[in-house]
Amino acid sequence: MEVWASVITALVTAIGTLGAVWYRNRLQKQKDEHQCPISTCVEEDGELLAKIEELRERANADRAFIFQFHNGGEFYTGKSMQKMSLSYEVVSKGIARILPARQSLPVSACNSTLKPLFEDRRYFCYNVDKDYPESLCKFYLTEAGTKSTYMWAIFDLNKKAIGLFGLDYVKTKKKISEEDLDSIQLNVIKMPGYLEQK
Repeated sequence: MEVWASVITALVTAIGTLGAVWYRNRLQKQKDEHQCPISTCVEEDGELLAKIEELRERANADRAFIFQFHNGGEFYTGKSMQKMSLSYEVVSKGIARILPARQSLPVSACNSTLKPLFEDRRYFCYNVDKDYPESLCKFYLTEAGTKSTYMWAIFDLNKKAIGLFGLDYVKTKKKISEEDLDSIQLNVIKMPGYLEQK
């Protein structure tokens, strides 16, 4: 009889625990379903913008930004139009924002720098005016007054290029130390966690 009482007690306890876990999960699911996607996006973007600002300040750059790659439609041939858009930007005091004007740029306009960027995971140009390859990207950099630029490729877990992180120097040319370059690289490796859908 005592054995049955112990078994029944254990069974009731297990059922109660399972019921509590099920109810808690149901409440969490309802909360998630009713959570505003814009509020979630604003919260997540705020974290990423804070990280970008931290990197900008650490490197004493005038602008820090993220371009993301996306499909911009289709050609009549059926081939996808590969585009890139400036999706995040922070600037130092007195530096103009360029985000609104850098949307849906054709990836082909920047082949001369994207190819080495993807191969080496980074692309640096101390003197944009003199050393940056002629392209639409150089035109945009000089139009924004950029004197030095540093870019890192952003890859997802499947090693697919999803964007690039960059630092621009507008007021003066700047060389970043190898130690700082490596530190920034480590932060860029973590960026897909902010950019990918959760």
